[in-house]
Amino acid sequence: MKKTILLGLVMLFATLSFAQNNRSAAEVFLQITKPGKYMVYLDDELVGSATGRFRFYDVYNSKPELSIMQGDRLILKEPINVNAQERLVLGFDNGKLNVIKQLSLFRNNQYALDDFYGYSGDPKGDISLRPDRGQVRNYNLMSPEAFQQYFSLYKKERFDDGRSRLIKATSKNATFITEQVKYLLKEFSFDDQRLETAKHLYSKTLDKQNYTLLAETFRFSSSKDDFLNFIAKE
Repeated sequence: MKKTILLGLVMLFATLSFAQNNRSAAEVFLQITKPGKYMVYLDDELVGSATGRFRFYDVYNSKPELSIMQGDRLILKEPINVNAQERLVLGFDNGKLNVIKQLSLFRNNQYALDDFYGYSGDPKGDISLRPDRGQVRNYNLMSPEAFQQYFSLYKKERFDDGRSRLIKATSKNATFITEQVKYLLKEFSFDDQRLETAKHLYSKTLDKQNYTLLAETFRFSSSKDDFLNFIAKE
């Protein structure tokens, strides 16, 4: 009888230990905006994708090394910081790696995330919870494929006024990330429309912590200063 009880306790502790270890895992997701064929390594784990989205589950190393290959060429290799029980969502563009979001994996002791950017449960789009304030924000973020189709249409606009109208119409029902906004702004011929559009899309951009990087798209220092002053007041 004692042996049976002891065996049961051992199995119980083993189960609890396994569950605890699983709960200490993290996830690392990466989106590459520029189309192409890539292979991504996180330490020794390799993931390929035809959509520009790469997902790593059950990450236990708190500082794994992320490597991005394009064909046989290494275009990025650097360590990243990962927190247990969080999903780290990264974006890669023009040789730079940016943090888009950090999301808690669990709510009420249950796994709560959708397939990429936010929390599950909203049929209209991704949901992002800010744990510090408990506020919920809805996102309809363009997938890499959808953005490439939209960008092809956008580039056919010959004048800045047409580009501006198309962006305003699209942004009523879509959310962007900074990398995508940068591609849109670079197509403008003049800084005045570029600045107006950058201000307009600020509230529609998911990773606002990266938005100052768009300052490099402006040709004149006065426009750049106006843009940075606008962000500082928001």
